[in-house]
Parts: sequence; structure tokens; C-alpha cells
Amino acid sequence: MKKLVLLLGATLALNVAAKDEFVTFSSPSLYSPFQIKMSQAATEAGKQLNFKMQVLDGQDSSTKQVSDVDNAVTRGAKAILIAPNDVNAIASAVEDALDAGVIVATVDRKVSSSQNIPHFGANNYLGGQKIAQEVKAKFPDGANIILLTGQPGSTSNIERTQGIRDELKSYGDGYKILVDQTGNWLRSEGLRIVESVLPTLPVKPDVILSANDDMAMGAIEALRALGYKAGDIMVTGFDAGPEALSRIQDDWLYVTADQRPSYAVSTALGQIAGKLRHGTDIQGLDFAPMIIKKENVTEAERIVELKE
Repeated sequence: MKKLVLLLGATLALNVAAKDEFVTFSSPSLYSPFQIKMSQAATEAGKQLNFKMQVLDGQDSSTKQVSDVDNAVTRGAKAILIAPNDVNAIASAVEDALDAGVIVATVDRKVSSSQNIPHFGANNYLGGQKIAQEVKAKFPDGANIILLTGQPGSTSNIERTQGIRDELKSYGDGYKILVDQTGNWLRSEGLRIVESVLPTLPVKPDVILSANDDMAMGAIEALRALGYKAGDIMVTGFDAGPEALSRIQDDWLYVTADQRPSYAVSTALGQIAGKLRHGTDIQGLDFAPMIIKKENVTEAERIVELKE
């Protein structure tokens, strides 16, 4: 009996020691609804996993994000889950963390590194292709397009817009990009660009292709201000946030892509817990985003937020 008590005590001690690890989630910023959702998911998953979870706001600054990662290592973080602000700028800090024995994984955006860093998130290139396919399906004979791209240094933008461009190019010369500008993921920039360029174009565009929902919401504001009605110009997004889902329901947004941010973040932290507590290899997660339109809007991960 005494041996059993000692064994149970040792097992309990191991379990206690395995919990409350200091884990950091580093977001490039907390200004966009998508990044806010990822940070909320990290907080919730961290609590469920008994992590001492630290969620950091990079404030859209690679310099701050590098400092945040360095400070997390200094403070004794066991693992860092990061959505890099820039594909290259964070590389040295990430490699320093790895050299210090810290587990590092990326979510949503990748980092350029000579080391193998597991990644979790929707396949942005494939998502871009899928959005372009929706344009082709609606306009089989060609279309005039305004393209709003995101932050130039982020892999989510690089891969997503490359998927869009490659797919459109494969359809031939009938799909013309009349305007190609970066809106840096910002609603205000989507509004400004569409409001300024639309009246100057010699032909009305058929499509406003936006690399994220926030810029698409700005584009919709501009269309309303210019007197357009829902559906006059096809508007696409990417993220499937609650407001975008609402705009799909009222026909202002034609299509978006669901990246399932909570699924990606919780899976990443779950695999990190497995590595910390059981030595299980981190596999990463690469999945195709789901195209969301009016007919399947109820299948989006965040549709429940419209009902709260």
C-alpha cells in the first residue's frame, strides 16, 4: 500500500511539473479581426492546456516582434507560436530561440529559415486559386478586376496573391487586372483605393478581388458611398470573419475563404503540449480553406458569432 501511495505521488508530481509551462503566442498585430480571433483562440487553448499563456501584440512592427521573441526566450518561454509580421525580418530571432532550446512553430504566416519550423494554417496559395476559380465561374468569358493585396512582406499575402495571379493567368488574357494595389490588410485602405480609382477607370470593373475581408469591407463602404447597389460589382474576401459572413448574407460580398483560425491555433498549441509533455514530434497542419458563399454560409467556423 505504501508503495502504491509513493507511485501515485510520483505520478502526480510528474503531471504537476508538466503543467503551467510558459508559452508565448506572438501576433503581428491586434488591429485586424482575424489576428484578434487568433489571439483569443490562443488564450482559450492555453487555458485548457494549463499553459502560462502570454499573448503579445507586434503592433505591425517587425522590430517589436523581434524584441518580443527575444524577451520571451529571456523570460524562460518553453515554446513560442508565432505569426510573423515579415517573412524575413523575424528569422534571426526565431533561429536564436531554437538554438536556446525553445520550441518554435508558426501559424497563418511562415518564416524564412534554414531550420525546419513546423507550420499550422490554411494553404494560402490554394485559397487564392479557389477565389480566382469563383471569378471564372461567375464570369466565364473574362472580367475586369481591381486587385487589393495585403502586407507585402507577409507569406499569407505573398502566397495568396500568387495563387490568384497564377490561376487568373491560366485562363488567358480575358481576365484583366485594371488596378493592382496593396491595402496592407486595412479596411481604411480598401475604402481609400476603391473610392479614388473607381471613378477614374474607363470601364466599370466586374470584380474587386480583396486578399482579406477587412479590405473588402472598406471596398464595400466605397461602393455604397459611390451609389452602387449590392451585387453591382462582385466583391471577394478572405478570412470568413463575422462581418464578412453578414455581408455575404445581404449580397454585398460574394465569396470569402474560411481559414478556421481557432482550429489552426488550438491544433498548434495541442501539438506543442504533446512535445513538451510526451516528446511527441510536432507534425504541423496544412489544410485547404473552405470557400464560403451564400448557400453554405452556415458552415463557416465563425458563423456562431453572428448569433451571439
